[in-house]
Amino acid sequence: MNFVEWTAEMSVGSDALDDHHKMIIDCLNDLHPLLETHAPEDKVLAVMAKLEDFVLVHFSQEEQDMKRAGYPDWQAHKALHDSMYDVVFALKSDIQNGENVDAQRLFQLIQDWLVTHILGEDRKYVPYMTDPAAKPVAQWKRSNGRDC
Repeated sequence: MNFVEWTAEMSVGSDALDDHHKMIIDCLNDLHPLLETHAPEDKVLAVMAKLEDFVLVHFSQEEQDMKRAGYPDWQAHKALHDSMYDVVFALKSDIQNGENVDAQRLFQLIQDWLVTHILGEDRKYVPYMTDPAAKPVAQWKRSNGRDC
């Protein structure tokens, strides 16, 4: 059984972006048993490198799609992506440099980030992706505190 399961509520209305999210979830599911069994560092690094490479591809595609769909807060969303990439890169670098990294904390951090991001932040742009003329059902605050 996988640690993280894809659900329909995670869909953002784009087959390409949904497929990206599924691949990121696959990386987490590959990482989970390695961390539980204290697998060799090179196996953990291989999954982290794959995750790092893939989030770069995904973030770029998602940001382009948000701009194209007219999502008004795409820049704040990009800033979140930049922060998340920094976390993945730093964790991979720590492992490469032989630093002690709490494996369960690492996995929890990445899993929380993924699920929170998809179910929280990514859901905000869904109306724009599925119908660019649609308005969000509820108001939410931008990162700068202003209403949309």
